[in-house]
Amino acid sequence: MNESSNAPAQAALPLAPATPRERLQITPLPGAGQPAPLSTIAEPGAAGIAAAFAPPPPVARAQETRDALDAVLAREAAGRVVIADAFELLRGLPDASIDLVVTDPPYESLELHRSRGTTTRLTTNWFATVPDERLPELLSSVFRVLRPDRHFYLFCDEVTADVIKQQQGIGARRQTNGGRRCESGFVYWKELVWAKTTLDGTKIRGGTGYHYRAACERVLFFEKGKRALRDRGTPDVLLAPRPGVAGPAVKPSGVVGTLIAQSSAEGELVLDPFAGTGVVGVQARARGRRFLLGDIDLAYLDPQLADVAPAGVARAAQRDLDEPREPPPLEAIARAGEARLLSDAAGMQAAAEAAGWLEHDAPTAALLELLAIRPVEREAAVRRALRNLPARASEPVLLRAWRAWALSGRRR
Repeated sequence: MNESSNAPAQAALPLAPATPRERLQITPLPGAGQPAPLSTIAEPGAAGIAAAFAPPPPVARAQETRDALDAVLAREAAGRVVIADAFELLRGLPDASIDLVVTDPPYESLELHRSRGTTTRLTTNWFATVPDERLPELLSSVFRVLRPDRHFYLFCDEVTADVIKQQQGIGARRQTNGGRRCESGFVYWKELVWAKTTLDGTKIRGGTGYHYRAACERVLFFEKGKRALRDRGTPDVLLAPRPGVAGPAVKPSGVVGTLIAQSSAEGELVLDPFAGTGVVGVQARARGRRFLLGDIDLAYLDPQLADVAPAGVARAAQRDLDEPREPPPLEAIARAGEARLLSDAAGMQAAAEAAGWLEHDAPTAALLELLAIRPVEREAAVRRALRNLPARASEPVLLRAWRAWALSGRRR
């Protein structure tokens, strides 16, 4: 484990009382009813346009998610990983049930890097981003689920940090203790900095941008109530190299471990609703904390968390023999007549059936749901759907090639 050299020593703090067990209610997203018929997508009127812009439906396995949340909150399990939309996961949690939140949402400003091509790591549609207008909802939701006297750390870039400060009314006026009150109820303290170093840690590594290369990320530090940090001598610049782990926007274990050690005690519950590779869970477990992780895409989940995740989602080594191949247009798959005109039509049909997109030559609900997503966002949804398909011992070769494309991030 690549631990940060400045991680503070463990000190005993009282454990938080167990949360009473209560059944969680996860409400469906708006517009998550039956998928729109294909005809309304091919020739959209008002209803078809509304369906195309509707949010994607909630992820399956809702019962598994409820059971996992119940088990963690009732202290029947030390940790769980669930497939869930971050906002739905937060909505389903009881008030004052979490001891620490450390997360890295896919912020909207990533689209700037994608459009400019300033970093090849982000020029592919690996994931959909959270719109800036939903950030206030995120902060309010985190504030609600946190217990009193707890901390919240949010990784972001300079652009998103500015957006959040404007939305939260964080200006020059400070309280007598130096903190600044937020619209969500938090006290905002400061920006911590993750300075990205070379692998040997001897110097800062240049990054993206044009006016002085960006070599750091911000970590916004919020507090609900009042809680002392474990080691007040820890600096606000945390040095760590960029992790060499597969997946987009992976955070270094040393930095995450420092935040967890600073702001929680053994036995307390740490939440990351945008889990990604699950580094928050790995570091929480290593320090004796309980944890709850959620994400709509767990294709890059660390194998160390396979025992607490839904079956078949933890990251596995990609087959070297599987050459990435992009699926054909979904509209062509949905129309059997067009599909038969494609090269390797039989292989395409077998792969689409194995992916759950075709049944008896007709499009399934899963395929229609993908078609209802706006074209600009569809590639990310298709990649996510393919990455989340459990690998089977016997499956069409073409499906493996589609999955390899989804994992590789290669564009057409």
